Amino acid sequence: MTRMDTLRCRRPILAAAVALVALPALISVPSNAAPVSGPLSFADWANEVWSSARSGQSDTMFEILESLPQHHEVAAVEGLRARLDRRNEHLEAAATEREDRLDEAWTELDENLAGDDLSETLRTAVEIYSLSDDKAAFLANAKIVGLVARAEQAAREAEAESAWLDAQEILFRLNLLYEDDQRYEADLDRTSTRLMMIRLYAPERLHELRNERRIAEDLDPLPPFNRMGEDWHEKLAGIEDPNVVVRAINHAQLAHVDGADMTDLLVGALNNVKTLVTTPDVALAFPKLKDKSRVDKFVQDLDRQIQSLEARRGNADGWDLTRTLRQVIESNESTVNVDIAAMLHEFGNGAMAELDQFSGMIWPDELRQFQKTTQGRFTGVGIQIQLDDAQRLKVVTPLEGTPAQRAGILPGDIIAAVDDESTIGITLSGAVERITGERGTPVTLTIERQGAPEPLKFELFRDEIPIYSVKGWKRNGPRETDWDWYIDEENHIGYVRLTQFADGMTNEFDNAVREMRRDGDLQGLIVDLRFNPGGLLTEAVDLTNRFVSEGVIVSQHDATGREREVQKARRSSTTVGDIPVVVLINEGSASASEIVAGALQDHGKAVLVGARSFGKGSVQNVYDIGRGLAALRLTIQYYRLPNGRLIHRRPNQSQWGIDPDVSIDMSPTQIGDALRIRQDADVLPIDENGEVVMEGEAPDPTSLVTDGVDLQLETALLLVQSQSIAKKHGLAVLAPRQDPVLQGG
Repeated sequence: MTRMDTLRCRRPILAAAVALVALPALISVPSNAAPVSGPLSFADWANEVWSSARSGQSDTMFEILESLPQHHEVAAVEGLRARLDRRNEHLEAAATEREDRLDEAWTELDENLAGDDLSETLRTAVEIYSLSDDKAAFLANAKIVGLVARAEQAAREAEAESAWLDAQEILFRLNLLYEDDQRYEADLDRTSTRLMMIRLYAPERLHELRNERRIAEDLDPLPPFNRMGEDWHEKLAGIEDPNVVVRAINHAQLAHVDGADMTDLLVGALNNVKTLVTTPDVALAFPKLKDKSRVDKFVQDLDRQIQSLEARRGNADGWDLTRTLRQVIESNESTVNVDIAAMLHEFGNGAMAELDQFSGMIWPDELRQFQKTTQGRFTGVGIQIQLDDAQRLKVVTPLEGTPAQRAGILPGDIIAAVDDESTIGITLSGAVERITGERGTPVTLTIERQGAPEPLKFELFRDEIPIYSVKGWKRNGPRETDWDWYIDEENHIGYVRLTQFADGMTNEFDNAVREMRRDGDLQGLIVDLRFNPGGLLTEAVDLTNRFVSEGVIVSQHDATGREREVQKARRSSTTVGDIPVVVLINEGSASASEIVAGALQDHGKAVLVGARSFGKGSVQNVYDIGRGLAALRLTIQYYRLPNGRLIHRRPNQSQWGIDPDVSIDMSPTQIGDALRIRQDADVLPIDENGEVVMEGEAPDPTSLVTDGVDLQLETALLLVQSQSIAKKHGLAVLAPRQDPVLQGG
């Protein structure tokens, strides 16, 4: 059993620079700040910036920042003012771009409403929604009300016609519009479940559906379907014992944090089995599903069982579970004859779906990815791959010190075959499935290389490939640990980006901090937790302990609010020291990320910048219920932060997650641009000798903070710079430089 944690931009007041003589007369002092009398030093000013930010008074913080003079005798202060002005220009440009795009989108919406392209109309509506300040007013607009009604009808018709991709797309966008009240979530889940079943049991049919859509949209067709890594028999190998599912459901009913009614679990299981057999496309895997009479007979049996269970609601128990599953198996064998592995797979998934989105079965095909996520390692050959524009399997780069790099696989190589099976039309997941495997086992890659007259064959032996969770500002070498950690070398400000809380992540963080201190006097730190989905609770606690020397870090509580466990800081584990720290969070920061950010916020150890986090504050335990073949991930408790906050997003709640101290919006376009720049800068292609091979200059992430691409990071850097510069020039009086007056003769 393993403890798991699965885990608006405010425009500043642009004021003319003035000499600050007495602080109370010129700026609004935060309520928790001591009054300052006499000439204001740069240290006093910086303290007010930080205090107002940490107390969540971002308006005041921006006002204080704006009080910096345009000209100052200390060059660093003048430079900080210039960076602040640049940020303001970026904010103004972003605001203008947003307003212009909003006007354009409304025009596009009106044009689309007059046509018949519902998909494009909904896409535009979602974009307007994301750009709107008053979202409730937008949804109440008569045009939108009519569009939503039309979309609902279209989704129902698409489902009735088995047009699952169309139905999912419509419901996905409706769900984005009404994400707060989640009114379309059940509909979206239902359609997505059908597509996941098709993806598993009849992937060639899903390929056909996607190809038909591409052709309808005048896009190039997909290559022919490739079954490599797509055999459901291999994915579900070992699922044949009904007791695995019985153990999982029994334990879930007894141990789930909110409790679980066995009737709900069994009805969910039966309905999911019904979804499987009533999805026509799945008949490619199970031919008897083409016989409507057999399907009808099986569905009638399922409905009778559902009615019987509903009549005993509140009284169903483990005996009902065993009896229900046995009857499903017997009825299946006499009617549709779906493979027992698939039947158990869908019965178990349906039951777990009645609990919460973080509880569920971990089946054989999912265990490797699960272990990779939590343990920070997997076995393979060590290459980063992608599908290029021609849908060919392309090597982005081999990883340093891995079998692929040692053998001579190069960036840009095309993997034409795996073990002599063509990769034309393969999916990325299918390729990963075939290339990875048990340590020490061989795999042969056939490579097409530009300039090589014939394909090259490489026999590689799989090995353990470490996955690193801590990344720095800029790559400076071929190894995954080769980073320039300083985002601002002059002011000794470090930057670390944590991608997941995998086993050993805190040790990686410690190494990064040691390297920063070896290369300079660390004066401030930015910790980027954006898009970090979480991971191990132990790593979240250990990382927080690097900043917090005493007190509660996080506690776990049952559904009644009773404390079950608490993690406290140990003074001996604090290593970062008393330096200014900014933590970046956004909607993709979940679970362990939220624990770290929230604990640092509660203890006053960091300023949080960005957007509200995801709201995943539940505790999962993982139980081996299949002798290593399958596991159960079950929500058993909720996290509470040191001040008692519950961060988990529960149904019908308007408050969840971690709110940043300084809220900065970024548009979807800005987020996408920032992610692309960051991704490109993170990868340095290497050759068989472990040397970096680049055409032209290496991608530089500096544009993230100089060109207004990443406003959240730019703001975070400005805050830390204000503190770092104050440490050097704190006694300087914050008044503008007095230039000599030129007199004419």
